[in-house]
Amino acid sequence: MSAPAPTIRRATPEDAAGVAAVLNGAILGGSPTLLDTPFSVEEERAYIEGLPARGFILVAETPDAGIVGFQVVVPWSEFATTAHDHVATMGTYVDAARRRLGVGTALARRSFAAALDLGYDKIFTDLRADNLASLAYHLSLGFTVVGSARGQARVGDRDVDVLFIERFLRKG
Repeated sequence: MSAPAPTIRRATPEDAAGVAAVLNGAILGGSPTLLDTPFSVEEERAYIEGLPARGFILVAETPDAGIVGFQVVVPWSEFATTAHDHVATMGTYVDAARRRLGVGTALARRSFAAALDLGYDKIFTDLRADNLASLAYHLSLGFTVVGSARGQARVGDRDVDVLFIERFLRKG
């Protein structure tokens, strides 16, 4: 028996507990993430409430398990210039029990469409170089590796290498 297909929708502040549960599961569960500190429900609620006008979180939820994944898309840069207004960054988190079942892909399809509607042309993000599952996921979505940085992130007491990846949202 397969897991029910998730419903994808925009997150609201009332989703903070579910988002925090998925996020903290990745952080505390040993996933090779760039995050190393768990977040409280209150911190997640404040983050959702404080998203920039061109930022959003989509959640994937199922009737049997509630929120099983989420994807956040925010401006890559909010410096005083408009030079990067066409570029967003994206983070994807899926509950360990629901990985490789299409949750991340379903989130990405909706996120890419929503990002285009908000005027983004490109997603530029980073991931740990040792997170091969995340790299495979992003490559399957059409991302390409455009660079790397040795010792870019310090997670706990260990420096880790980071890959920089991008995906253009418009063809051609």
